Amino acid sequence: MQSAPSTVYGQSADKQRVVIVGKGKARIAEMIAFVLKENNRKFDISASFSERISDAATIIIEANGDLKSLKDYNHHILIFSQLPSSEKDTYLALADATPKSGGIFYDETDDLAKTIAKKERTDVTIVPFSTAKHEMKNGTATLVSSTNEKFESHLTSIDDLKNCNAAKEFLKKIGITSSQFYKAISTFK
Repeated sequence: MQSAPSTVYGQSADKQRVVIVGKGKARIAEMIAFVLKENNRKFDISASFSERISDAATIIIEANGDLKSLKDYNHHILIFSQLPSSEKDTYLALADATPKSGGIFYDETDDLAKTIAKKERTDVTIVPFSTAKHEMKNGTATLVSSTNEKFESHLTSIDDLKNCNAAKEFLKKIGITSSQFYKAISTFK
């Protein structure tokens, strides 16, 4: 079982905390963790599928628990994916708590996420993502890189293609190259 936000923060106060919220949060966390592992990068995780705290510099957090306690993670980076409109104020407050030099990654096809992310915040980097460039054949996506290199994948839904792109955009920020990402994600199931 995943620990409460305040507990996760207490165990990771000296780490870069990446908090993922919204409908696609578990899948994005899985993709990020998978690519980091495939590239032999150290990371910690607090998610429904795994929880591990070590001496790694970054922790990936699938935001769980009471929505009002999400600020207890004291995030540096937020990833917004398919936000329910009923919780607009909670997500707005969470975004407003993003520190200077922090970042917000958001699904640019989600009107609520876009509205929240684009609010003016001093020295907060805003990074949009959408559906990963792909070709669909027999229900499975072949991912297409910016250099038009093709990578067969096991991804089958538009939601997963958005989640994939969210993971790619975040991982680029921490030094995973496009080539490293596509090679790893092509084996993700």
